[in-house]
Amino acid sequence: MLVGSVLLAAGQFGAPTGRIVDLTIGRYAALDQDGYTAIAMALFGLSALALLAGMRAVRAPVSGWPERLMLGWAGALTGAAVMPGTAAADVLVVAALMCLAGASGLMARRFGEDARWRAAARPLEWLALGAGGGLAVLIYVTLPGHEVMIGLVEWVLFGIDVAVLAVPLVHLARTAWLEHAAAGAVETATRSALETATRSALETATRSTGRATAVLSRH
Repeated sequence: MLVGSVLLAAGQFGAPTGRIVDLTIGRYAALDQDGYTAIAMALFGLSALALLAGMRAVRAPVSGWPERLMLGWAGALTGAAVMPGTAAADVLVVAALMCLAGASGLMARRFGEDARWRAAARPLEWLALGAGGGLAVLIYVTLPGHEVMIGLVEWVLFGIDVAVLAVPLVHLARTAWLEHAAAGAVETATRSALETATRSALETATRSTGRATAVLSRH
């Protein structure tokens, strides 16, 4: 995701900056002669797959529709990156934005019901509201608004969706670090307990041997 953000920033130098407000993301990517914008879109799509794999590894509550919608984001955004500037790319970008907006609402509810992920629920709730409002504005701009400032709306909504991915990513990294630290603490405590038990056993054995030697010497 960090690489994708850098490439998006670099893409601003390869395309007319003033057109970003009025052009859809798919059309704007076609104007980027270096291809940075399209590559960034593909990376953001693939990053969702990596995030999903990580959350499934720790049994995060994303099974069912949240998982399917994240896969939809990944597939649609990657597909749009392959064919920038086409009508299909515009449709795929909108589909990707809708998928992650829906996933954010579902994940917020699921995370709120899971004690391990409850800390990530509140930020996702606000992002889900922002994504829902962004979709409403996008529909208005697309239909009766004659696509005026459609690029601005799509990019804002895209930024919200990236934040939706960042929230569980940060929580996943934090959870993995805490579990690793807890495992290390348990291992240290176990090693200390074994060393203490071994030392006590040796002291007891030495004491018993000394007593036995004293008794034998008397006889």
